[in-house]
Amino acid sequence: MSFLNLWWALGIAGIVIPALLLLYFLKLRRREELVSSTLLWKRAVQDLQVNAPFQRLRKNLLLFLQLLILAAAILALARPIVPTAVADAERVVILIDRSASMNAREEYGTRLEEAKEQAVRLVRTLNQRTGGWRSFFSFGGARAQTRVMVIAFNDRASIVSPFTTNTGELVDLIRRIEPTDGGTDLREALDLAGAYMAPPTRLSPGMESTPVSPEAPANLVLISDGRIANLDKVVLRGGTMDLIRVGSARDNVGITALRTQRNYERPERLNAFMTVQNFGPNPVSTDVSIYVDGVLRSVQPVTLGGRTQPASAVGQTQPAETEDESVRAIPFELALDRGALLEARLSRGDALSADNSAYAVVPPPRRQRVLVVTDGKYPFLDSVIRGLPLQEFPFVTPAQYEASAAHYATDGQSNFDVVIFDKYAPAALPAGNYLFLGALPKVPALTAGAKAEKHPIIWWDETHAVLRYVALDFVYVAESQGVGLPPEAEVLAEGPKGPVLFRYAAEGRHYLVVTFAIENSTWWSKLSFGVFVYNAIRYLGGGEAEGGLGAVRPGETLRIAMSPDRRETRLHRPDGASVVLMADAAGVAYYGGTERVGVYRADGAVAGRDQFAVNLEDDHESNIAPPEGPLTVENRPLTETAAIKTATPEVWRWFVGAALVLVFLEWWIYNRRVMI
Repeated sequence: MSFLNLWWALGIAGIVIPALLLLYFLKLRRREELVSSTLLWKRAVQDLQVNAPFQRLRKNLLLFLQLLILAAAILALARPIVPTAVADAERVVILIDRSASMNAREEYGTRLEEAKEQAVRLVRTLNQRTGGWRSFFSFGGARAQTRVMVIAFNDRASIVSPFTTNTGELVDLIRRIEPTDGGTDLREALDLAGAYMAPPTRLSPGMESTPVSPEAPANLVLISDGRIANLDKVVLRGGTMDLIRVGSARDNVGITALRTQRNYERPERLNAFMTVQNFGPNPVSTDVSIYVDGVLRSVQPVTLGGRTQPASAVGQTQPAETEDESVRAIPFELALDRGALLEARLSRGDALSADNSAYAVVPPPRRQRVLVVTDGKYPFLDSVIRGLPLQEFPFVTPAQYEASAAHYATDGQSNFDVVIFDKYAPAALPAGNYLFLGALPKVPALTAGAKAEKHPIIWWDETHAVLRYVALDFVYVAESQGVGLPPEAEVLAEGPKGPVLFRYAAEGRHYLVVTFAIENSTWWSKLSFGVFVYNAIRYLGGGEAEGGLGAVRPGETLRIAMSPDRRETRLHRPDGASVVLMADAAGVAYYGGTERVGVYRADGAVAGRDQFAVNLEDDHESNIAPPEGPLTVENRPLTETAAIKTATPEVWRWFVGAALVLVFLEWWIYNRRVMI
């Protein structure tokens, strides 16, 4: 415990305590005494004269109580506080983690609730120990209050409050922070904090920008469970950072993947695949239930081993040398001849409920429709396509496609399950699934590089669905186009100078790109090319394309195509709330508030595309076990401070209450004439 007005309190104590003792030194102490004659009266009344100014104090309970009352009052004037380990600073930025793992339940509630309570206590502590006149007499002038900024973050960051000294408003804003099921990334939060901590500039007409003197660097306080991805890539631009860690629960079993696909030859059969993981240390058993439109269709028991590998500070684990018994892949097949909402649900409860269910919106069965855009000079593509069980597969030339492009899309969505472009790339494309052969999509994220000549394919991902049963051992390429890829692109095959086959998805468009013309290689003559085209059409058109009916990650934007006669839609969220959305000129409405997992339903959307499944499917967030060891930023461990135990760090009220109790006790004893 420390004191804000210690020297003033000691000065007052040096005055009032000696004064009280002096009164007791000079107090007349009369006693009853029997005398036989008035001649002895003079001796009995000698104490009416001036007593000796100082005499030995006798035992006196009232004096003891009055000294305690003064001590309690003086301690209250000294303004004692329960200090925190967070460094005192003029500016403090509080970073509150509200990712999915912060929804894990502890004995005291969720981790986010505890994080918000810690933030509230910290705000009150900082401003009580600097702006004391608001709480009690400050005697001599207090320092300026600490300015506090609050940022809430998951994989995105938002400013809860800019720098302010208004404690009441800060507390209210902190308590209103909503939970999310998003991932965790600290970089955007630090960028926001750095922007507000940077020194301002002053602009004068006709003069260059002149920097104003920078303020003292802020102290950052991170309140989190430590489950922060990519922490090794975080850069701290200024100031210091402290960590208040919350949460200790480890028990969690979650569904980390759910994929559905109709059987290519028998569309009325639905194939589904899911992954279940145990992130706790102990083996568990649970049932996996499959519901179709809310009706139970299948139950499968599963037993999972305990997780033996410790969690690292950045949320990553090293690959196991033996089979990981904590992970189970569960395939199943259903007869489903209609569109439906499929739900996989775990029967076992645990600390995190967001990953106990996963959803998939299954479109109605139909054979796929494929559009092929090619100049028709080489017949091998025609022979492959005609051998597949497709509903329709029209062939058009690039000129015909350009002339009738508007007829191949409705409401900004392609009318075909897959469109194949052979050595041709249009300037713009509607949302849909595309296979490019010998051409690059005209997307800003993809940049053309130097061409490579006469090379083999040296690596390919045999485990990917597109390359299943596809052998590329003896495929030689005369010329391939070099390409620069964004980090989110997935390389499926490589030549000696870069990727020759990759997958990229953005803004509702799913691209599968071969960087060389098929006729400029030996691939067209091999059986593996036909298998590749079969796999590619099945993969792209099977509902796995981003922006289609596949699962959406928390925080991603929904693209809602409206019926021609509707201009607005009411979107119903999983929590029961709803919001009205307006369509743009193309008849499409957008919604970016998908922060919680579940099913979002839109009234008035295009039939069959009016439901959206938002799933967690994040190994990092489902692994709620606190990371072992200190968290490090820029190869330096963060200073970890203990949780703040009290919501009232300035405790002078306790001493005022004690003084009042002692006053009442002294009054009661005095009236009872005890030891007077």
